[in-house]
Amino acid sequence: MSLPYRLGSSSLFARPNDEDADKPRRVVFLSVEGTVTEARYFKYIERYREELGIDAIVHVEVLRKHDTKSGLDHILGLLEEYIRFRDTKMFEEEIASLDLGKYDTQFIRLFLENSSAILPKQQRQFEAVLRSKHLDLRYLQFLSRFHGEDDVFGIVIDRDQGSHSAKQISEVITECKEKGYRCYITNPCLEFWLLLHVSDVKTEFAEQLDEILDNKTDEKGNTFVSNLLCAKTGERKSIKDKTFRNYYLPNVDLAIERAKGFASREELLDKIGSNLGELFALLRM
Repeated sequence: MSLPYRLGSSSLFARPNDEDADKPRRVVFLSVEGTVTEARYFKYIERYREELGIDAIVHVEVLRKHDTKSGLDHILGLLEEYIRFRDTKMFEEEIASLDLGKYDTQFIRLFLENSSAILPKQQRQFEAVLRSKHLDLRYLQFLSRFHGEDDVFGIVIDRDQGSHSAKQISEVITECKEKGYRCYITNPCLEFWLLLHVSDVKTEFAEQLDEILDNKTDEKGNTFVSNLLCAKTGERKSIKDKTFRNYYLPNVDLAIERAKGFASREELLDKIGSNLGELFALLRM
């Protein structure tokens, strides 16, 4: 295998029925830094897109990964790994090159195209082999086939001064510009964007903006911003459906408007802010 195959569904072999839906005009593919908060937030954005004024044929696909690495190079690499799979021919070539022991190319294609023709026990055994290799063939096949007419590719990252240097962020921004990818940044972290949904941060925390920017971790391992968010919603990283509907869904436009009172996109390396409002403008086009 020539690729690391980090792409995989959050639940192996369990794809929703997107392939049966109408072909979307646009698919927005996002490679996100976090494996919990970002993935859940954008999952709910997709689920409640009609309520948010997002055209029903726009689909947000948050790229999934088997590993938990979250460095900037991994986030960008994940997006580009997907883009390579946009080429159906490339996917077919990869299938032909797989070395899965007794399972030949004919069996693999049967598994992908007509698995009901395979005995249940054989299916389970083959799926066990795929799991052992962190190889999610059905998800990769889905990615190779799921194309809109005006697709967008982007990354969602935190400024996170404790982990990312200004040089690293600048290099990623430059690379995204050169390759035509969208780059959405929140300084200091996505929880700040979430906090904008439930607080007029600039007024309520006017005396604590420096602490928000520093976003230090307490003795329990929780960041300053996540503690502020928890005080408002009762949750930090994990977002339940009820929490999203109560706190975030009705306040997305408030968050967008409040973000305008903070740093512009060009200032996000050094100042508090988020340009995620640009993503919603894109989704509502």
